[in-house]
Amino acid sequence: MKNFLLTPEERQVAFDAGWIYHKNSVINKVMELMGAVHRQLEAQLQTALFPFPVPCLQQGGKISKGERYKELPYVILDYPRYFSQEAVWAFRTMFWWGHYFTCTLHLAGTVKAGYVPALQAGYAQLVAQQVQVYMQDDPWQHDFENGNYRPVATFKPQEWETWIEQREFIKLAKPFALEIWEKIIPEAVACYTTLLAVISYK
Repeated sequence: MKNFLLTPEERQVAFDAGWIYHKNSVINKVMELMGAVHRQLEAQLQTALFPFPVPCLQQGGKISKGERYKELPYVILDYPRYFSQEAVWAFRTMFWWGHYFTCTLHLAGTVKAGYVPALQAGYAQLVAQQVQVYMQDDPWQHDFENGNYRPVATFKPQEWETWIEQREFIKLAKPFALEIWEKIIPEAVACYTTLLAVISYK
């Protein structure tokens, strides 16, 4: 079989450089957008007041991009962020080509353990905000396909408390349609401040 032969659709793409220029322009604009999200998160009063693990704000924000998350381009902002072998505290804003934006709070290891009571107590608030929780064992999957996420609202309160207690890491997230492109900055800020409020509970 001649696997190098092009389909009609592939020929149309391969012979037209224009779409690549548009794609590169889109990615550049997403990078700018993530920079704006970073500045807005950094400027929030909650960022100044929240008792982050010390390295979180010291490390600053990081914007990264790639071409092949599930074979599609992506851009990620991690801010605030702290990644180590023992613990993770990260708020991640992600653009996934052709799908959606996502905002995710990732807590793992020794960091996660300290937030268990607040996460349990925050059940009603998470339900009200339509937050979803990651269900798989590999923490580095980011999409909402294949049962990766489940709405917190589908847990009974006691089930939620047990789930939070038993997991080695927790990822709380919300997807946002690409159609709200112009509104993703305030939506990301709202998600961030909501999740900070939940884990600030004492």
